[in-house]
Amino acid sequence: MPSTSTEALQELTGFPFEGSDLLLYCDLTEGKTMKRQIAALAVALFLSGSWITLSEAKDRLVIGYTSASGVFAGLWIAHEAKLFDKYNIDSHLVLIASGSLMVQSMLGGDLPISAAAGSASVDASLAGADMTMFGALVRVPAFYIMALPEIKSIEDLRGKIVGVTRFGSSTDFTMRYVLRKHGLEPVRDVTLIQTGDLFAAAAMLRTKAIVAAPFSSPTNLRAEEAGARVLMNMGKAGVYFPHDAFMARRAFLSANEDLVRRFLKAYSEAVYKLHADPEGSRRAIKKYVRTDDARTIDAVYQYAVDYIDKIPYNTREGIQEVLNLTAPRNPKAKDAKPESFYDDRFVKELDASGFYKQLWGK
Repeated sequence: MPSTSTEALQELTGFPFEGSDLLLYCDLTEGKTMKRQIAALAVALFLSGSWITLSEAKDRLVIGYTSASGVFAGLWIAHEAKLFDKYNIDSHLVLIASGSLMVQSMLGGDLPISAAAGSASVDASLAGADMTMFGALVRVPAFYIMALPEIKSIEDLRGKIVGVTRFGSSTDFTMRYVLRKHGLEPVRDVTLIQTGDLFAAAAMLRTKAIVAAPFSSPTNLRAEEAGARVLMNMGKAGVYFPHDAFMARRAFLSANEDLVRRFLKAYSEAVYKLHADPEGSRRAIKKYVRTDDARTIDAVYQYAVDYIDKIPYNTREGIQEVLNLTAPRNPKAKDAKPESFYDDRFVKELDASGFYKQLWGK
């Protein structure tokens, strides 16, 4: 018997071709000859042990993300560096610029996995949705609080108007947390308005429709161009919050455990590549941020390195902060247990297996 699948195919079909010629060959062969030769092809593949390799299709996976922020650089790198392909995943990244709209797409069955503000998952779960967080991209509020030059301190925001993208979002949590930390009550002492997105917030700073807002990168550069400066770096504020997390329906996780593990492996290798291959990472960032401006690309890259977690565990403390924020408008949040909103079993399995130690060396 021939020792390779190619030799077997040539002997049984009488047609000299490589495996990549399979589809073309089937198209050009007709009638009974086609049936005979395809049957011979199947036998040859089976006997050579190559049937599974050629017939097995990648798992198609649509993955949503909410903005061109550097916190999603791990996803971009995993896709562009074909790390998802490495784990037999046919990845498709979809931009949906709102956590709440993302959840709607997931509940409608159009989107199995998304990366969005953890608060969106908590809100959906409190409303009865079959939703959970199974990993974290960033576990702290990854924002710079930026304000116009006349605002010298957080206390100077009293009586002023500040912006958040949407009520209940990560920017909303961040701004309310900072205000309360400095003795100011949101709404009563400081007016909060929704800007829709961070680019719009930068434009509103320029027109002085607002005097401050939380920014990530690259929108922090737009805020700088509008004359704003950094009042506070939330990465140093000592507070946990599921800034962005991986979320899915519990039913999907239960039915696709192996796929979820492979997804997390690909993503985690991409985060390692973010640190190990700065130039390759910058190329991915350039594509998704859609700019050739080196200053912008460098800012987004550094932001990603500073904030993205190397091991994507969720934190109980962060989810409790979301529940504290949500409780005034949703009584169900008051007695809810943080543990019921996330599922870290996949990350724990990879950690226990030594996967992360092998990546990072510790």
